[in-house]
Amino acid sequence: MFIAWPILIALGFGVFVVGSVVGSFLNVCIYRIPWQKSVIWPGSRCPRCFEAIAPGDNVPIVGWLALRGECRSCGLPISKRYPLIEALVGLLFLGLYVVDVLCADRGAWDQIPTTAMATLGFHALLMALLVAATFIDYDLYIIPDQVTVTGMILGLAIGAALPEVRPAPNSASSHLAGLGVGIFGLLVGGGLTAGFRTFFSALFRREAMGFGDVTLMAMIGAFLGWQAAVMSFFFSAFFGLAHALFKLTTYVQKRMRGVQLSSADREIPFGPYLSMAAACLMLTWRWLWPGWAEGLFRSFHAIFWFLLGVDVG
Repeated sequence: MFIAWPILIALGFGVFVVGSVVGSFLNVCIYRIPWQKSVIWPGSRCPRCFEAIAPGDNVPIVGWLALRGECRSCGLPISKRYPLIEALVGLLFLGLYVVDVLCADRGAWDQIPTTAMATLGFHALLMALLVAATFIDYDLYIIPDQVTVTGMILGLAIGAALPEVRPAPNSASSHLAGLGVGIFGLLVGGGLTAGFRTFFSALFRREAMGFGDVTLMAMIGAFLGWQAAVMSFFFSAFFGLAHALFKLTTYVQKRMRGVQLSSADREIPFGPYLSMAAACLMLTWRWLWPGWAEGLFRSFHAIFWFLLGVDVG
């Protein structure tokens, strides 16, 4: 259908609002899921005075600003992280709206295809799961199966029900083909990460990567396909480089001062950087695939076919 630009701008604002509401729900998930608590009941309340948070105070971003970052009842400071996550998810959803809807190929009379809105919803769901996995992993160095296994199931199910929802080259023409794309992406993403985990764990004689990273990559592959899964895995190293260098510097300084080291001094959560890479790919895939990645994978296809007789197209 034809939509005028003022309506598109209003829709964009609506997408940001929806994203901030999702971010508010993710704040609950990030806190409760690792402790096996319900994300629905009971309602949010102050951890000190146990007063239930009023609906008006629970409005994303605005509620925190109106309260000036304090509990209305007892004055306990409320972390800035809550409105920042709400704003982050709102902005990420808005970015997906620009990429998947505003930049979509238009039909006659400047019509926006229905598949563009479906792709937006599909990508927004994955983005929300990635945000939850990122902050849980940062906090606790774990990625719960409630996030990743649920994501795998949703990625496979939606990809099969709406086979055209994935962008090229993984858009399918039948429900069975859409399911196959998701399954192959899940196996490649999870298998690649599991292979690296096994190899480097044996090399270093300690766990080099958590199994949550394996299920996270499987989820990314189920949503985005095997090519994006492979790229997410290798691009994540660049996103995590600054954190790794900081950890290394801190580790060396503590060793030189003779300070006792903990396991946290030797480890960094890898899930956030896998998530960042996948999010970056979602926001740039429209240009990245035809402009560079397609030629790269075509070269890989030729190499594998020549050396192994394997069709990875």
